[in-house]
Order: sequence, then structure tokens, then C-alpha cells
Amino acid sequence: MSILTVMSDFFKENKSTLAKTSTYYVVHIVVAAAVVYAVTHDLVAAMTLSLLEPTVQCFAYFFHEKVWGHVKLQKFRSLVKTFSYYGVHLGVAALVAYAVTRSWVVAFTLSLLEPTVQMFFFYFHEKIWEKKLKSKYRTIELHC
Repeated sequence: MSILTVMSDFFKENKSTLAKTSTYYVVHIVVAAAVVYAVTHDLVAAMTLSLLEPTVQCFAYFFHEKVWGHVKLQKFRSLVKTFSYYGVHLGVAALVAYAVTRSWVVAFTLSLLEPTVQMFFFYFHEKIWEKKLKSKYRTIELHC
């Protein structure tokens, strides 16, 4: 089996998760840049962290999505999922912010503030995708 076949299979099997991850990546970059700039007033730090941190978070988000793909739908799914990702986000944000700033004070400030702001955007992103998924399944049910 060639590497291209493996990659093609991976993209086919994970199409929805990859699409969802990509849209969240864009949201994440914009929010991260705004928060970092508001805290540091440093455009270079804001741009660096807003590109680096969401890139690392994308990998964490992908695996978070894969885990949640095995959790059955429940009444408060979006809310519980949001808080579980918040924990992941805090850890990754602190490590990346420290790597860029070399200041634990700035790293912890950003790691608490930026994921908190992101949590609200994550929730609305999740609700939009949840609605899209429900609509997709309703369409499939109507055709069956």
C-alpha cells in the first residue's frame, strides 16, 4: 500500500473531522491574535502566538474530536465537550505561550485568558456543527 493510498484513506475516513478542525483553526487564529495583542501590546508576539498556538491546538483538537466521536449524544453534549476541551486548551496554551515569551507570568496570564475567550467561540462553533450534523442525518432519514 503506497503512502498516497494511506493518506487518501485517512482523508476519506476523517473528512468531517478535518473540515470541522479547519474551520475551528481559522476562528482560533483570529481570537488568539486579538487576546495576545490585548495582553502584550506586541504585534510580533500576537502574530507568532496566534499562528503557533492554534497550530499545536489543531492537533490536540483533532484527537479530542476523535475521542468525542465515540461518546453517544447526550442532552448537554456541547457544554460538557466544551469544558473538556477547555482543559486541553489550557495546558497547550501555557506551554506554547511560555515557549514564545519565556515568561511564566505572561504564559499563565495568556493560558487562562485566551482559552477562556476561546471557550465561548468553541461553544458556538460546536453548536453550528451540531446543527449541521443533525440536518445531515435528517436528510438521510428522509431519503430512506
